[in-house]
Amino acid sequence: MASAREQIRALVVSGDTFDKPAKEVRELQLEAAREAFHSHRERIPLLRTRAEETGVHEITGPEDLVPLLFSHTSYKSYPVSLIAGGRWDRLLRWYSTVSVVEPEDVDVDGVRDIDEWTERITAAGHRPYITSGTSGKVSFLNCDASDLQFLHDILEHLTCWPDPLPPKPTRRGYLLAPASGPMRSIDGFRWHAEVFARPGETQLLTEDPLRVSELMSSALLRKRMADGTATPQEISSFETASEAREEELGAAVARMVDDIVAHRHEPLFIAGMNNQQFTVIQALRARGVPDGGLHPDTLVLSGGGNKGRALPDDYQQQFAAFYQGVRRVRSYGMTELQGSCPACEKGKYHVPPWVIPLVLDQKGETLLNAEQGVVEGRFAFLDVSLEGRWGGLISGDRVHVDFSPCDCGRSGPVVLPDIARYGDLGGDDKITCAATLDSYVRGMIHG
Repeated sequence: MASAREQIRALVVSGDTFDKPAKEVRELQLEAAREAFHSHRERIPLLRTRAEETGVHEITGPEDLVPLLFSHTSYKSYPVSLIAGGRWDRLLRWYSTVSVVEPEDVDVDGVRDIDEWTERITAAGHRPYITSGTSGKVSFLNCDASDLQFLHDILEHLTCWPDPLPPKPTRRGYLLAPASGPMRSIDGFRWHAEVFARPGETQLLTEDPLRVSELMSSALLRKRMADGTATPQEISSFETASEAREEELGAAVARMVDDIVAHRHEPLFIAGMNNQQFTVIQALRARGVPDGGLHPDTLVLSGGGNKGRALPDDYQQQFAAFYQGVRRVRSYGMTELQGSCPACEKGKYHVPPWVIPLVLDQKGETLLNAEQGVVEGRFAFLDVSLEGRWGGLISGDRVHVDFSPCDCGRSGPVVLPDIARYGDLGGDDKITCAATLDSYVRGMIHG
């Protein structure tokens, strides 16, 4: 008989992924949580330490998961000095504390920069996805081959749920992204193009790969500029390079916009982060393309990319107005989550069956889940599908989760649209477990 985790993964291709009774799903999830815990406890040192320190040896209910959750900062708890000093073996040792990667399986001899380091891990059968921030540090989230296949299955079978698109390559494609790079959005855009765009008819914003080293150095310099510690020469060089890059990307966007205008009466596939999407929408409007002026079978992917970017407060409404009448993916998610929580007909985000939602107090200590009704708190979860890392995480998001049946007729739980980052709400965004986890990881690196 298939394991509980295998049964949950199989729901992606079942045709009724979100239609199972809530009680049945909860029972299957609990067994899957037990399997995931036993599978990962001995392979991931940070999880093993948390289990020993908190005395959690078995998963009997959702409350047992709370002490085992990692902070969203755990995946960037390495010292930046390891990268600056080229200590790739130490960085790999850190990575092995938060993932199933074994240091002896990755050859880091001769690595020259962080990009080569991620490539060596990829060559060993894993995929270290990054998430970027404004601090200069990036998070590294490990996926193995089965995790990547599961992500591909999700996009192939659930894109535009609750009315999923058939996986047919019938569109002309536009990817507002680099050609490659260790970001899930880049892989996701490319995989969507392979499934939904005609072969050989997808344009890229640039043929260059995304380089983690450039991303980090740029963010660090911006931080130093804000702190007033960057030298005039550094600022001048940065501004010159930025202007050249903006000019290059501006020309690429203009070429892409010209092509969209010429083919707007055909089915298109347009994918990009929010800031790139907004730039394209403005350019298309300037070229006379009206709101709702694209072919109705056009597929649009957008989301994220807002950090450090000045988008108008009504950008979501502008997206909805311009892309009215097309197939547009609407969901709530994050790189740490396999897939996302797609919106139903009522605009509520349904938590997929491979994710156990855990609503916590702001400090991340107390479980607030209810049998019925709406609960407000910090969004945490256990993704039982993950193999490459432990799927238990406390996010930085304040959410309202409704555990009652949804108005659309399906079972809950659902995340309501009023979502905010605690860091944007003012006050303290510290998670109690974060300092403990970070201290342990530092000990592993230097021990």
